[in-house]
Amino acid sequence: MAHFDDDSPKRRRALGKGLGALIPKNDGDSEKRRRYVQLEIDRIDFARRQPRSQFDESSLKELADSIRESGLIQPLVVRERQGRYELIAGERRLRACRLAELDKVPAVIRNVSNTEAYTLALIENIQREDLNPVEEAAAYRKLLDDTGASQAELAKRIGKSRPALANSVRLLELHDDILDHLAAGHITSGHARALVPLDDRDARRLAEQIIDHSWSVRKTEDEIRALQSGESKSKTSKKPKKSRYRDDALVRDLTERLQHSLGTKVKLKDRQGKGKIEIYYEDIDILQSVLDRILDE
Repeated sequence: MAHFDDDSPKRRRALGKGLGALIPKNDGDSEKRRRYVQLEIDRIDFARRQPRSQFDESSLKELADSIRESGLIQPLVVRERQGRYELIAGERRLRACRLAELDKVPAVIRNVSNTEAYTLALIENIQREDLNPVEEAAAYRKLLDDTGASQAELAKRIGKSRPALANSVRLLELHDDILDHLAAGHITSGHARALVPLDDRDARRLAEQIIDHSWSVRKTEDEIRALQSGESKSKTSKKPKKSRYRDDALVRDLTERLQHSLGTKVKLKDRQGKGKIEIYYEDIDILQSVLDRILDE
């Protein structure tokens, strides 16, 4: 069972209101759960598990210079742990404050559980778009494992669609070499999702070609279809076989719109205004999310 709070409409609306809305107030209990203080910076420890693991040093230095000049505008979020304070949200700000050699920093002290603390950190990073796709996927996976929540429950809690969360978690099936390229920004999430169905050897080879030749996601998907059908579009010596189905701008536009709406791969086959739609899924969660979307319509 998931250890999240109840899912009333009032609390569903709170998801878009930021970090403070994640853990609702409880009948006058807000002062016990939240205190604003000035803390000595050397009493604050980084959390052992944080969603974000990569920080740009030049960006940190710029932030440190700004904090040194104007102070820290947005407080850190911490919780008390054995006489000290553990950071919940604001790791980049804390690192910059240390670079700026501040003695004290403004902080909000929250009384929250391990899972709530990690979820707060994740939501802050998602809202600021601070996580790379691999960090985001790993954070979702950890919350799913720690809470026992379903993908639908977690997606609702963090304000994401279920297909988006499912597609993110699936990226972790890729080989570490490809995940390194994704984290570094050498390939996009769209490229990576296209590579998931392939075996490690083919996926790694295509990832290198994506980088070397600056392939678009559509070009990558074309190469994967060719590979899976035993053909190679990279070889130009053979004249491509003409398809019986339409492949024009309208069909491609409709296909992309369907894929975006359903959150999974779709193939549209049209011939003289008649045809069929093929919907692909990799696991039962993806299938369920597709059905939910169709039935919701």
